[in-house]
Amino acid sequence: MTEAERFDLILDELRQILLDLGDLSAHIVLVGGQVLALEDLAEGGSGIIHVETATGVVVERGFSMEPDLLFDTESDSAQVFGERLPQVLRARGFVPTRGFRWSKDLAGEPMHVDLFCAPGTEGDAPASMTPLPGADLALARAHPITVNVLDHDLTISVPDAAGFLAMKLEAKLRLRPDLAKDSFDLFTYVKKNTVAVVAQALARRTVPGTKIAADLRRLFANESAPGVRDLLGYAPTLVAMERELFIREAIDLFIELEREVTRIRAGHG
Repeated sequence: MTEAERFDLILDELRQILLDLGDLSAHIVLVGGQVLALEDLAEGGSGIIHVETATGVVVERGFSMEPDLLFDTESDSAQVFGERLPQVLRARGFVPTRGFRWSKDLAGEPMHVDLFCAPGTEGDAPASMTPLPGADLALARAHPITVNVLDHDLTISVPDAAGFLAMKLEAKLRLRPDLAKDSFDLFTYVKKNTVAVVAQALARRTVPGTKIAADLRRLFANESAPGVRDLLGYAPTLVAMERELFIREAIDLFIELEREVTRIRAGHG
């Protein structure tokens, strides 16, 4: 089985989980790398998380195989979630394997689904979940996205730019600072969605949006900054000139983003 075929199976399994949850699926937001994958699919792409540099070189991270699901446990449906979610997961062959993680065998390999909630709502959670600081940003302006998987429509909510970037920054700066994929996803998200669009989303969030832009700029501040080093790890074949241009592109992208957020907040956007 190819990675593309496995990716389709995982998304189809996610589709069936949401289908079995019925109306409760409206209170679930997809976070993490699969947001990028679904946005790419919606635009006619393959779902591979990738970015094209200014010199035309395509740098790939690959497929995101693990759905990260954020639950609105403060919704009116929280109590019903407590009954239905474990039932649905077990009925589909999943078992809890690491607190917040449920896993099943899918075509001979494990499929993992990770569950998250907003801090302070763990007591209302339908199952063991990891509290994510900033989850309120991801929940606040989430919107549905629909992609076709194995001839079926998968519809799930995803965060707006502020929500996505807040979640990824939390992962990179605090939860798993040694992993490179979050930096790649942050760069890819802003580059693909454009500075203009992302800045507008951040500026609407006042203080949180300004902080997100500043944190991003620091993460990609210079060649030795963690975010830039992470990006270069995915592009080992770049020649010297391409490497230097890629570094400059990453640094400049987040400088421009912070400036644009500041400009809009000052009333010029």
